[in-house]
Amino acid sequence: MAVLLPFQGLRYNPNKVKDLRKVVCPPYDVINPQAQARYYHAHEHNMIRLELGKDQPDDTPSSNRYTRAAAFFKDWIKQGVLRQDPEPSLYLYKLDYALPGKEKKTLKGVFGLVQLEEIGKGKIFPHEFTFPKAKEDRLRLMRVCHANTSPIFMIYSDPAGEIMGRLERSVDEARPLVNFVGEEEIRHRLWRISSPTVTTAVSESLKEQPFFIADGHHRYETALNFRNEMRERDRSPGLKPYDAVFVFCADMEDTGISLLPIHRVIMNPVPCDLKTLKQRLTLAFDVTHLEFNNATESQARKKLFLEMQKEGRSAVVFGMFAKSEQAFHLLKLKPAPTPPAPKTLDALDVSVFQKIILEEAMGIADPAAKKESLIQFVKDEEAAVKMVQNGSAGMTFFLNPTRIIQVRDVVLAGDRMPQKSTYFYPKPLTGLVINKF
Repeated sequence: MAVLLPFQGLRYNPNKVKDLRKVVCPPYDVINPQAQARYYHAHEHNMIRLELGKDQPDDTPSSNRYTRAAAFFKDWIKQGVLRQDPEPSLYLYKLDYALPGKEKKTLKGVFGLVQLEEIGKGKIFPHEFTFPKAKEDRLRLMRVCHANTSPIFMIYSDPAGEIMGRLERSVDEARPLVNFVGEEEIRHRLWRISSPTVTTAVSESLKEQPFFIADGHHRYETALNFRNEMRERDRSPGLKPYDAVFVFCADMEDTGISLLPIHRVIMNPVPCDLKTLKQRLTLAFDVTHLEFNNATESQARKKLFLEMQKEGRSAVVFGMFAKSEQAFHLLKLKPAPTPPAPKTLDALDVSVFQKIILEEAMGIADPAAKKESLIQFVKDEEAAVKMVQNGSAGMTFFLNPTRIIQVRDVVLAGDRMPQKSTYFYPKPLTGLVINKF
């Protein structure tokens, strides 16, 4: 069973850090070099120094960004910049936000620990495959810090909302420990719940539930690897602190969860010329061309996404934009003689894209493991278009977002999606609460 546990979180001391906005950051995997530099300059105690430190030209195996992270962490605790809460607690966390042009939403969840289980042997289910390089990076950091700085985003099913209701009733809504508006105009609010009655009841309610990893697959697999390393050193009986991992759990039925698309940008050199690619695509897709000029590009792109949203309700559709063209292309998959069952992995847009477009039309096999430099995964459509326009990429393919029910169905069928199939939004911040073990 999956067990949610309260813990003594490590948090910034408000007497030492007056403005949390200056010391928190997103999880490492969404931080680009420009953002990394910005967080470094924001505050001397910004979590970036632990989460994603800078490499230096004179780094050595004994002096590098990982050892520096460990030194910062130790010093911040010693100086009282970070201090541990006195009692094991769960932490109710709410993120108020709005997607562009849409109404406001609130993502509700709870910080806690989940006891680690081997994948495939319990009730914790991944939904995507992972990249080896990222796991090695996170393992090196965990070895020196013995901490989880960023939570793993997990989802569970509670259609009646009883678990979240119990958590909300146990706090004073008007008096959060944390309340500020951060980047992307997201308001972050946090409450600590230390009542054993409440924490035990929540844990009991969740223990028979399957947990699906929404975001943080690398962190989960890293925690398993670290646990196995530590067990080789310490074979004494009983659970140890490294047997659990830091999580943010949310109800998958919560309308506050948003899934955004992750577009595929094909970098240069493109392995297939455009003329040949178009000929191959017409074998599987009905293609609609949306031509534009410099003055009408934004309108044409808006129309493309509206058509993708509309057609995507009943069919698999993609958008395409290639260098040297003044047109977007809407690709609608032609009906197959024997279409896949709607709840299977093969029916997903990301699976169709990988098989029919990448492998069959472009000749790119196993892109995540062997061709990472050829494909970039970009959630910002504007950025994807500009990469093609400025010549750094040959073309981009736009995808509709995967639906959360598809994630559940594929996982329960025993499958995993291709890498970067989902982008859960918003992301829990790094630095609000830390798990030290």
